[in-house]
Formats: sequence, structure tokens, C-alpha cells
Amino acid sequence: MALLEVNNLSVQLQTKTGFATAVDRLSFTLDTGEILGIAGESGSGKTMTALTLLGLLPQHAKVTGSAKFDGQELVGRTNKQWQQIRGNNIAMVFQDPMTSLHPMLSIKTQMTEHMITHLGISEKQAVIDAEELLIDVRIPDPKKALASYASQFSGGMRQRICIAMALACKPKLLLADEPSTALDVTVQAGILTLLNRLREEHHLSIIFITHDLGVLSSITNKLLVLYAGREVESGLTSTILQRPRHPYTQGLLDSLPQPESDEKLLKSIAGFPPELGKQPIGCAFAERCSFTEARCSGKEIAPTFLKDDHKFFCAVDPYAKQDRQEVEA
Repeated sequence: MALLEVNNLSVQLQTKTGFATAVDRLSFTLDTGEILGIAGESGSGKTMTALTLLGLLPQHAKVTGSAKFDGQELVGRTNKQWQQIRGNNIAMVFQDPMTSLHPMLSIKTQMTEHMITHLGISEKQAVIDAEELLIDVRIPDPKKALASYASQFSGGMRQRICIAMALACKPKLLLADEPSTALDVTVQAGILTLLNRLREEHHLSIIFITHDLGVLSSITNKLLVLYAGREVESGLTSTILQRPRHPYTQGLLDSLPQPESDEKLLKSIAGFPPELGKQPIGCAFAERCSFTEARCSGKEIAPTFLKDDHKFFCAVDPYAKQDRQEVEA
């Protein structure tokens, strides 16, 4: 049985004009020790999916479908029931390390408070455990670090402290929401290496959220690409990055810097994603896609299944001809 099984998960948020769909019938699984990458532009539903798995959605949000963690249904839990899940079983590292830590509280207070509450241990033991966690994430002089405040650390060090805090109650699943985006390339590489090492040492499962497919290529086992709250492509990371089958996935790859290219300007995907609640029937990417045909609109796009659990939602499949030509050759 998978550690996490999500099936037809939908999230609707309340707006001034009614409820709008932010996550649309999403399905995926995650096994123990795996890292799943969720990719897409801002507004694609990445963070909203993670917040759903922690019960941190805005007030009056509607959730349908199923999300089973370790065999337990998460959808429909009360706030009191969520307290048994958050921290103990599922934890989250948020995007901006510069604002994730409280500026007026010491690192000791922020690291030990939830350990005392969730684990029922003494303050003395919590401090000992906190020091070990800081050593684990390569923070020098942990005693001094615990007595310090967030402003005394660099962005990379703050993010390492946030990761240590997330692991304090020994969760089985870590949700990492763009944990390296605000950091420079060298520090970013260190955070990715750290997460991968912690996964191996603690048998941790990770959902890594980012818009950067280059980052996901170095750390994830599986990849889920979202657009306008919907899945457009999923499968093994290596398979998708070597041969993407949806034009949106190809567009994300093309927008990455190409060191070997003579072009100085980065490529971008023309147009903008649809507004929340205004996703069209059919392919939501159709208005921005250069391969769009009449069959892309007016009805839902059925998934195409390939080997190795590779799946994509495209009525045109512009890369099928290239595949046939390679097979014939």
C-alpha cells in the first residue's frame, strides 16, 4: 500500500462571484522513500494541493475526492483530528526562508515548542533533540544557534533551520514548497543535497513543489505537471524530461537556461494561464498552445497512457509522429 493515495481530489475556493476550482480531480500516489515533484507556473494548484494535505485551506474551502495517508482518510477531518497529523506525520517547509521564522522568538523557542506539545517530552529533552537536528542539517555551533534569532542567519541557514523544525516530530511525509527558489544557485544545490540525504537516512517521503524542472531533474523519482489546477502529464521524472509529451511540459523545459545555446534571451510561454474559476472545457492550455486544433476545446481531454506509468492529457499529441519516425528508423 502506498504511503499517500490521492484520488479525484478537487478543491474549490470561495470568491466574490461564487466558488472557483483551484484543484481539479487530481490523482497520484507516493510510496515510502520516494520524492514526487509537482511542477507548474504560479496558480497551477501546486501549493493548494500541499495545503489540502495539511488541512490548511482558506475558510469555507470545499474539498471533494479522497486523500489517504497511511490508510487514513484526510478529507473531512476536524481541526482537532488534523492536530494529530500535522507535525507528527506530515510536515511542511514553506517557500520563503526570510519570513518562515518568527523574528522576535529565539530559534530554541521555535524549535522546541511543538516538540514539547506533540511528543510530550520535557523542555530539557526537547533542547537536546533540537541540537541534534541542527547538527543533522549542518548548522555549526548548535548551542549558539538555539540562543540566536532569525535575523542572525543567512537565507540558506534559515532554510536549513526550517527543515530541522519540520523534521522535529519525525514525520513520514515532508511537503517542500519551493524550498530553494529564494536562494542562490550554490546554496540551492546544498539544500537539494540535504533533502536527499535526509530522505535516505530517515526513510522520508517528500513532495517537492517548484516551477523549475531543472531542480526536479536532480532530486525527484516521479513528476506531476499541473496547469490551471489540472494534471497535464505525469510519470517517471527521467522519462518525462527526456521525452515530454504535452506541449506545456515542453514549454517549461524550453524556458530553462540553455548554457550550450547561442541564444542570449530565455524562451517564454506566450500568453497567461486562465483566471481562477475560468478554466475552459477541454484543454486549459489550448489558448497558449501552437498545436491547438478544434478537438482541443468543447469536451474533456482523455488521458493517453504509455509505458512506465507515463500519462498525459493532449488531444493532438504533437510528438507522436516523431516517435513513429524514430521507431521506423
